[in-house]
Amino acid sequence: MLSHLAKLIEPFHVMELVKQADLLEQQGRSIIHLSIGEPDFGVPEPVLQAHQRALRDGKTRYTPALGLPALREAVAHHYLHTFHVKVPAEQVVITAGGSAALLYACLALINPEQGVLLTDPGYPCNKTFVMAAQGIPQFVPLEEHKNFQPAWSDLAQHWQSNTAGAVLATPSNPTGTQIDPKAMQGILAGLAARRGFLIVDEIYQSLCYGTPARSVLQLSGAPSTGQALVVINSFSKYFGMTGLRLGWMVVPPDLVAPVERLAQNLSICPSAPAQWAALACFEPDTLSLCELRRQEFERRRDFMLKALPKAGIAVNSSPDGAFYLYTQSPYNSDQYCKDLLEGAGVCAIPGKDFSRMHGANMMRWSYANALDRLEEAMHRLQQFNTRA
Repeated sequence: MLSHLAKLIEPFHVMELVKQADLLEQQGRSIIHLSIGEPDFGVPEPVLQAHQRALRDGKTRYTPALGLPALREAVAHHYLHTFHVKVPAEQVVITAGGSAALLYACLALINPEQGVLLTDPGYPCNKTFVMAAQGIPQFVPLEEHKNFQPAWSDLAQHWQSNTAGAVLATPSNPTGTQIDPKAMQGILAGLAARRGFLIVDEIYQSLCYGTPARSVLQLSGAPSTGQALVVINSFSKYFGMTGLRLGWMVVPPDLVAPVERLAQNLSICPSAPAQWAALACFEPDTLSLCELRRQEFERRRDFMLKALPKAGIAVNSSPDGAFYLYTQSPYNSDQYCKDLLEGAGVCAIPGKDFSRMHGANMMRWSYANALDRLEEAMHRLQQFNTRA
């Protein structure tokens, strides 16, 4: 009865652990979540007010499949103002979350039986998007001492006769690390030489620490006709609009019409109220608030980098973005995370969702939680590891 794809799609194993954590909370246990990849600050007030106005004013009808023209213009201006890259608004597509953008990109670029290079570790849904386009995930193992990020030599080593392109993320989930601009330049050149496509997930782009936010478009310019480069972004992480499900993509001119047809058929359009609300994201008050939140994430990152080793968890990479740290686990991470939850009331994530090769040895920590909660979590972790 089930399709081949339905049988292949794997569950988010993490959700089973989160369900167990929720059950313990219902029983009265104090649980600290270092698990969920969601900003704890919520929707910025100017955006929330704009969303409420949109609902009150009846702005709930279908919009164009590619998104509100005003919002596409606002995103284009954002690239010009922040990254000094001129991106025509006509090449900006507003989507129902970053997930829809990733799906559209895969459906537009991948033919059946073509291979697509994905990083290991990496975002687990990427392989599903590739398989939805009848492509074949081809995993590129990344090394901890290289910050879990690839160079062109890594991709070239795993390029096969059927490989058509690659999907990369910077900053990355689960590692919280970024691809160095020099390495990205080499990747762009290598893929161009092999006429391969590149999808770059920049969903955590503006949550970076120690260096200004950057985009692959600063190296490539806006994608041109025949240049198979697609850049994905979202209003979820930096702007805290996770549940409003709104993202965007920058595509070459010759990909606009195919993506529009995909959007028309698969989602009709993104949420209209969310789009009207997102216009407020680029207002000065919202950007100032989001910058304060980014600085708070950086403080939390700095705390976790010091606290985890003191609690018995070594950090061997240099996370400089998103709100994650990806570390080795004291023992099998699936069992360790279960034990940590039950024994200390701390919910962290085993690595099996993110890596087929080394997931049993790795785990992800999210610091999208208040600093006092992080401090308590590290206190519990240290006590747990001392007892263990």
